[in-house]
Amino acid sequence: MKRLYEEPLVHFLLLGAILFGVFTLVNDEGSSIDTNRIEVTMGDIDRLAQGWTRRWNRAPTETELQGLVDSYIKEEIYYREALALGLDREDTIIRRRMMQKLEFLTNDIAALNIPDDTELNKYFLENQDNYQQPAQLSFSYIYFNHDNRGQNAIKDASDVLTKISESSANSIDVSNYGDSFMRKKDFALVTQDEVTRLFGEEFSEQLFRTPVARWQGPIKSAYGLHLVRIDKRIDAHLPALSSVIDKVRTGWEFEHRQKANAQMYQVMKSRYEIVVEELPRQPGVARITLPGEASS
Repeated sequence: MKRLYEEPLVHFLLLGAILFGVFTLVNDEGSSIDTNRIEVTMGDIDRLAQGWTRRWNRAPTETELQGLVDSYIKEEIYYREALALGLDREDTIIRRRMMQKLEFLTNDIAALNIPDDTELNKYFLENQDNYQQPAQLSFSYIYFNHDNRGQNAIKDASDVLTKISESSANSIDVSNYGDSFMRKKDFALVTQDEVTRLFGEEFSEQLFRTPVARWQGPIKSAYGLHLVRIDKRIDAHLPALSSVIDKVRTGWEFEHRQKANAQMYQVMKSRYEIVVEELPRQPGVARITLPGEASS
């Protein structure tokens, strides 16, 4: 069982108390910013929409404009909190950098919570799709250039398939058959995505349905026809946690930081009165949803 001081919620409450204390001190000294109220004016909304239009060469949709306003409010909150902590001193970087600094503080607090084996195993099982190992094949092929052989390509490939199928593995050199090709003729433990990038989707789908240990085909690729032999197959599987522990820990830490930042933002946001002027209703343009108001 974790001790009380190891709980993430305690860390967030502690940071919140520190932020509140600094916030109060700054207010007492006469801050130039009304830290209890954030007002998004029509001018602000127009500026956000114009910035979007300049970047994307079109006006924002309803959802996009709502997202711009939400991002502006979040940036304003982080900016004011960063100023309250004095993170702007001796730093000439713009306010977004100050927002990042405050996020870094939350990340540091999140990093205090180190996962044990039980927690990592739980995260691993809940997110096993992220760690699933795809099927892999080792295969060889004989290539037949359809452009050069024309209608004879299929017959030539079938004749070679019959010949090598009737011979023992050691009595025939398959390199004597087929046409020259720009890619290597043998691949070891490649995934279907890798084969698709090299030969095309039609070829990779047929290849991964091909049985192991005998020549088959011809299979059509983006380049021509191929006789193929699967030498080894490893089916898709979930690896043991021990073999991907570093990747799982990195994933857990990233998700934990994201949750910590989201929770801390909600704590800070709750201290502000947020007022957004309503937009006129226009086709394709959002009505801004006030915090706590259900969207229509």
